Amino acid sequence: MNGETTLGRFDTQTALVGAGTGAEMTLVLTVVMTVAAAVIFVAVMGVAWWAWRRETNVRPWWVWTGGVVVPVITLALLVVGSSLTLAAIGEVDEEPAVIEVTGHQYWWDVIHDPRDRSLRDANEIVLPVDQPVTLRLKSEDVIHSFWVPSISGKMDMIPGRTNALTVTATRIGRFRGQCAEFCGLSHPLMAFEVVVVSTENYAAYLDGLETEARDADTLQRTRGRDVFIEAGCPACHAIRGVAEGARIGPDLTRVGGRASLGAGMWAMNVGNLAGWIADVQDMKPGAQMPSYNHLSGPDLRAVAHYLESLK
Repeated sequence: MNGETTLGRFDTQTALVGAGTGAEMTLVLTVVMTVAAAVIFVAVMGVAWWAWRRETNVRPWWVWTGGVVVPVITLALLVVGSSLTLAAIGEVDEEPAVIEVTGHQYWWDVIHDPRDRSLRDANEIVLPVDQPVTLRLKSEDVIHSFWVPSISGKMDMIPGRTNALTVTATRIGRFRGQCAEFCGLSHPLMAFEVVVVSTENYAAYLDGLETEARDADTLQRTRGRDVFIEAGCPACHAIRGVAEGARIGPDLTRVGGRASLGAGMWAMNVGNLAGWIADVQDMKPGAQMPSYNHLSGPDLRAVAHYLESLK
């Protein structure tokens, strides 16, 4: 999967480069509306200039045509066009896969195939290219808003309610998403990545989510695993085959395989992992995780190396 998802020209957060049917349709509608608004503006300014330059009485049909008929027709066309576009975005020809995404302060819980296998991941959403996927969007605390501008439009995540957003990604690559609803102190630091891969690699990714975490294969990583357990981390974080069942914090079974740390904010590496564990409040104020600055330097590095190896 890594060979297909190398960062490239489509990795920025932008609505001007479509990588999904929803974003592409929305972009076309936006261009049409912008052009229509520009034409109307130029026409109105032209009529105003003509009226200013000529000394003549305004005839009633001018008022009715320019002030009522033309605006009503224009607005009706725009409403019909936007409604048809909105309806077309959700239309699919095949049964979509399902991914459940739950917003937390300030991270994203992701469950692939919740109807059958319930394969859990966090802060990174993997999609198959050219296949529809229905995202079931929830929130566990406050209102969040799910937005990947290159792939589709926004959808609110409301506590106690499940909203559905069907998307079809059309380009392989990495695309940045963001919480688009103010949700607390670290709202600007609540991002995520959508990774679009081939259908074959998507199937392999799902199979990988069913396996247990990679074994600690060095003395340092073994020590890091032991410190992870002794420090009480399994109370919040699950690692399949090592610590199971916790749901308070992100699943860490493949944390080292993600491109970023802290919900899309920092590059995934040993240094950032150690900094996060030692003083998470400095990197993400308001996060629910406590800082573990009481760990010794060797133990802190051991945990960071162990987590970085989980891919």
